[in-house]
Amino acid sequence: MRFQFFGQTLIALSLVGFGVSIILFSIRKFYQAETTVLPQEMDHSTALVTGGIFRVSRNPMYLGMAAIIAGVGVGLGTWFTFFILPFFVFLITKFQIKPEEEALAKIFGEEFEDYKNKVRRWI
Repeated sequence: MRFQFFGQTLIALSLVGFGVSIILFSIRKFYQAETTVLPQEMDHSTALVTGGIFRVSRNPMYLGMAAIIAGVGVGLGTWFTFFILPFFVFLITKFQIKPEEEALAKIFGEEFEDYKNKVRRWI
């Protein structure tokens, strides 16, 4: 079962564009801070990135991925996306974000805890 509505393509493209943009802005902030952008290399983090988009979300890259998933779902007009998206958020939070937060707490201690208390995990 699919859905269609006026402006669907524009909304879909906007969501995908937003997602790609915040991912690219996030990656740029990591390179500016000269720290690793790869989650599997968390132990090599040399700076806690808190500026730019990271003032709004602690995980803008994952937020960007979620926006892309939503945009593709809207573009395809499929209700199934509304089941995939919360599943993605749950899985990425449990198996990626929480372990990353533990690693950052070990590396940056109180600095990360202060940041964590000021900025939400997603938005």
